[in-house]
Parts: sequence; C-alpha cells; structure tokens
Amino acid sequence: MFKTLSAPVIAGLCALFASTFIAITTEVAPVGLLIDMAKSFNITEGHAGLAVSAYALLVAFGAVPITIATSRMDRKMLMLLCLCGYVLSNLISAMAPNFAIVCAGRALGGLSHALMMSIAAAYAAHLVPERMTGRAISFVFGGTSLGSVLGVPGTAAISHFASWRVALYVISGLAAMLTVFIALYLPPVRGADTKALKVPTIRSPQAARIFGVVIGVNAVFFFAHNLLYTYVSPLLLAHGLPEHLLSVALLVTGGVSIFGLWGAGQVVDRWPAAGLFGGGLAMLTGMILVYGHLISAWPSVGAVGLWCMGYAAIIPFVMSGAIRARATGADVAGAAINSSSNFGILLGSAIGGHLLSTLGFAVLCPASIVIALGGILLAAFNPAAFPRRLQQD
Repeated sequence: MFKTLSAPVIAGLCALFASTFIAITTEVAPVGLLIDMAKSFNITEGHAGLAVSAYALLVAFGAVPITIATSRMDRKMLMLLCLCGYVLSNLISAMAPNFAIVCAGRALGGLSHALMMSIAAAYAAHLVPERMTGRAISFVFGGTSLGSVLGVPGTAAISHFASWRVALYVISGLAAMLTVFIALYLPPVRGADTKALKVPTIRSPQAARIFGVVIGVNAVFFFAHNLLYTYVSPLLLAHGLPEHLLSVALLVTGGVSIFGLWGAGQVVDRWPAAGLFGGGLAMLTGMILVYGHLISAWPSVGAVGLWCMGYAAIIPFVMSGAIRARATGADVAGAAINSSSNFGILLGSAIGGHLLSTLGFAVLCPASIVIALGGILLAAFNPAAFPRRLQQD
C-alpha cells in the first residue's frame, strides 16, 4: 500500500493508526465495563453510562474550537500532549474512589480526544504526497474501526478475568508506550499559518449543504447505535446470556464487525449509496431482532453482531463522504466529523441511560430502530452526499 514511502513516514502512519486505536478504545471501554463499574459503585447501569456521556460531552463541544485555537502549534507536540491526556484519564478513572472522579477522569480523556481525532487526518496528509492522501487517511482512521471492534470485548475480557480497574490500567500502559514511540519516531509537521486561526470559510453553498448532510447522517447513526449499544451488556443478559460468557459474546460481536469493514472497503469508492444502505439495513435488522424476546442467548449475540457489522460498515462511507464534499480544510472537516460523532454518542448514552432506568428495553429498542431508520432515509434522499456511483480514476 505504501511501498514508495520512506521508513520514517511508514512508522509515522503506523503511530497515527495506533493513536486512533487508543483514542476509540478509551472512549468505548466503559461499554464493556458497565456492569462491573455499576456494581463497584453501587449505582444503576443507566447511571454508569454517564461515564460515556462525560467523555463525549467534551469532544462534542470542544473539537472544533480547540482545533482552531491550536492550529499554529507544533502538531507532534499536540499529539504527545493528547496521548499524555489519555494516560492520565485512564489512570484517574482506574484509581477513582467514587463515580464522580471516574467521570472527571473521563472528561480529561474527552479533551484529548477532541483535539487528537481532529488533527490526525491532516497529520497523515502532511506526511505523504498529495496523490496518496486518501489512502493515508483511510489507513490512519482504520485504528478507529479496530478500536470500535476490539475495544469493548477486549476491556470486557480483562475486566472478567481481573477487574475493570485493571482494564483501564492496561489502556493507560498502552497509551504510555505509544507516547514514547511517537516521541521517537513520528516525523514532525508544522501547524497552519495565521489564517487558520480565523473561523474557517465554507468553499461554496452546495459543498456546505452536502457536508451538512454527511455530518447529519453521521450524528444520527451514532445516536441510534449508542442509544442501545452503550447498554448492550445488560441487553444480552436480559436475553438469557450467562454473565460469565459476556466477554466472549462481546468478542464475537466485535469479530463479526470486521466483515462490515471489509465489505465497505470493497465498495466505498464505487457505490456509496448502496453500501451505506446495506450497512444501515443490517444495523436495522439486528436491532429489530433483539427487540422483545423474539430470540434468546446466543441467537441474540448473532443479532447484535449483525447490527454491529452494519454500523462498522457505515463509518467508512460517512468519512469518505465528508472528505469528498470538499467544504472546508482537512483539520476542520475532521473536527466536525469528530464533534458530530460525539454528539451522537453523548445523546445516545445519556438518553439511553434515562430510558433504560425508567422505561426499560421495551422502549429503548424501538427508539433505536426508529432513529436508525431516520439515518437511512436521510442518506437516501440526498444522493449528492451519497452518490449511487462514483467515477473511477
């Protein structure tokens, strides 16, 4: 894929890939640790979901302004600061004597995430020739997909065999090792010029509309997914899965998600509309199957796997659509996607926790289904954002 690049540049791209993996793993870890955290602090599972909300809140509101404010700073230094933030975030949460301190630690991670995930794409673009920009960005953000696939089951497995605190210590240790690697091997790039400190200019009304649709579709799907997936552990237990098999079940659903990523990679540069519709349909079908008690135990794990496979497939179509819109600069476009994703996560985890605590899965599942359907329809009625077919170079 990058045979013509120098070894330092390849090492840099791999470091950025690992950084996005750590970022997403830190963000989604509480989903796999939810039940153990709730028991540890004697709180409800819906209340424990606020650990996700605290993180997403800082990203949702901080991504764009922080990215603009730091636009002239050295990007390598910013990457190191962000990774140090992940180390401290996970350490604080792991050592927290009460749940409020857990949320405070999570908020610190959210600040790091707000910046790091926004500059990673532009950093990758600076490292490679212009003709390889798309491939470099896709590779680096593959770490987010891997984090989404492995982060929840991986931390759940560690929690099962040790504890949720040990799981957070492990993430902190990985972030610390990556910080050292980046300090040694990530090639530096400069920040933008003074103009970048101004509010970014939208290049055309048409580009702005297309970009707005992509951002909207992204937020809706993240909302639908996290409304239910934040509470997937109690959902599977409610379907009769034994608690001691929960980490195995999450690992299965994560592994199945890889097929969604693979399938999306086959069509993302050819048939965006069909690919996104297929991912949305798989997501919708899986959610419908886990509604009520149509299926139980391991069949419900298969349904969650189908839904997660569809969700994983959607992410590359949204990311490529945002880049294809060419509405603004790379840093700000990345910040906008980052922000909208976390608005969806914030709303999903917070509203989902409230619905679960007050009305249960009987309302939570249908709400997720309706919102996912809304995302499919929004994309279907905006072919300029998600064309039926793309011209091949």
